[in-house]
Amino acid sequence: MYSKNIHKKIFPASLTKLMTALLLIDKYNLTDVIEINLPEDYLYEGKVAYLTSGQVVNVETLLEFILIYSANDACFAAALSVSGSVDNFVSLMNLKADELGMDNTNFTNPDGLDDINHFTTLNDLVLLSKEILKNYELVTLIIKPSFISNIQGSDKLYKNTNKLIKDDFIGLKTGWTNEAGLTFIGLNQTNNRNILTIVNKSIVNENKDNHFIDTKILYKESIEDFDKISIIDKDQDIYQVRNSSQAKIIKAKHEWSMFANKSSQNTIYLENFNIDKLQFKTNDEKLSIKIVDTEDKILWKFDFLKLLKLIANQ
Repeated sequence: MYSKNIHKKIFPASLTKLMTALLLIDKYNLTDVIEINLPEDYLYEGKVAYLTSGQVVNVETLLEFILIYSANDACFAAALSVSGSVDNFVSLMNLKADELGMDNTNFTNPDGLDDINHFTTLNDLVLLSKEILKNYELVTLIIKPSFISNIQGSDKLYKNTNKLIKDDFIGLKTGWTNEAGLTFIGLNQTNNRNILTIVNKSIVNENKDNHFIDTKILYKESIEDFDKISIIDKDQDIYQVRNSSQAKIIKAKHEWSMFANKSSQNTIYLENFNIDKLQFKTNDEKLSIKIVDTEDKILWKFDFLKLLKLIANQ
């Protein structure tokens, strides 16, 4: 609904870890046990859990360190476990990105630390987020406010970096680097809507919470300015063309609706329609259809069901 610079290349910071987690769960079950293995020259940079080679954890715990606590060393442990080397894992990350249609993304590491060749776009992050949301196991971990691990010898509480969980934002991931600024992919499922917000390059303030402030602003605007407009209700009479001379009245199996800006006209373009353009516009919550030529000259104007009836009877 709202977007700005969605195809501009950005530094993803720890949003990268969503891809790392996706590849880890693609290979293992949550209950599988793996041995931690880190590169010999690994430097504990950024936020880490101080994992060490030889430690044994289950995959669920490793994912908790990646997604909830945002530990960089857990990402490298996952990379080596999945593919044997960081380079091989990065190749898998980029293959998966291609598979998801993330055409303007390139990964060079599994944790998201700044690298000139490590980039993505807001549009590509939407595609990645949608894939994450398909995985129930990952979502159930992301929404946890904290977890306890004794990997360092005694029980320790690790809190979720997402401070908006208490405000019904169930994730998906936070991030911060010098180049990326404060970043956050937030999902709010209240008010009978699934609203995904992505914030990048928020200014790093003293409390390091500007990305959460920006997320709340985006969410508030989406609730106030957009609404769901029903085009066809479930069980409403519609028309289905059976052949060139007959049409049978049937009922709609599903509701057909769209989210639209309440204060402006909105247009839907139907692809593969022989007439140059078919525009569906809303104004003051009243629906109208316009078929226009290439010069935007109105050829016909009528309500939506009359359009379907006209097509059915042609």
